[in-house]
Amino acid sequence: MCTAAFTPRKASGEEEGLHEAGAYPKSTGANSDNAPAKPFQNGRSAGRNWAYRGSLTREQWLLTEIRIIARLRLEGLGDAEILGQNLNNNYFQYPTEREIRSITRACLLRLDNLSDNAELKLELTRSLANGTITQTSQINLYAIMRTYRLAWEFMVGVVGHKYRTFDMQLAKHEISAFLEGLRAQSDVVAPWSDSTLNKIRQVLTRCLVGAGYLTSPRSDELRPVLLDLDLERALRANGDTAALPAFNCLD
Repeated sequence: MCTAAFTPRKASGEEEGLHEAGAYPKSTGANSDNAPAKPFQNGRSAGRNWAYRGSLTREQWLLTEIRIIARLRLEGLGDAEILGQNLNNNYFQYPTEREIRSITRACLLRLDNLSDNAELKLELTRSLANGTITQTSQINLYAIMRTYRLAWEFMVGVVGHKYRTFDMQLAKHEISAFLEGLRAQSDVVAPWSDSTLNKIRQVLTRCLVGAGYLTSPRSDELRPVLLDLDLERALRANGDTAALPAFNCLD
């Protein structure tokens, strides 16, 4: 058992073309506009083929949205039915169908990436739909980490290192330095503009605020978060013990 060590618009052309034609494969056929993309293995389960993607700039934190989609999935609806219901009822209260489609698919992808184990994925989906704000925020962050390689490496390599070394300061320039280092090392990230990297930095900061790591986007002091016990068990079951320090779990 781990205890704390201390007392979640229209995409630009650049974003859409960052890697392998974007976040989702394009649907084909008569009902392609309303059908969600087929499950796309571009999360942690992809292993060495896990791609860097810049779609996080438009997909954001999405805690409210993913909880809505999690509840619909728990009702036994398929992905196409979930998308159809959201288009008809606009649960997100978004201004355009394009945004509804895009974010619904993003939420479904995050849910799919929670685990390769169906039972564990269902358990985490239930907790995400019905859990406490702390629990749901941490599970959403974990879903983001398992979906976006960039977020995984930032949380494990930067935030986890901070907790391991008892360094409770996380300045904006450190997030920027991580992204610049990534751009220097990756041929995929290298073409990304300064504007895109700055947007990603802002999204990573908002994720830290949403999950309770920072008190505000302007704060640079990391809070001593306490990992939810059910989520800790899920991380271990998924083989993601490397991510435990990112949740201030140092056992």
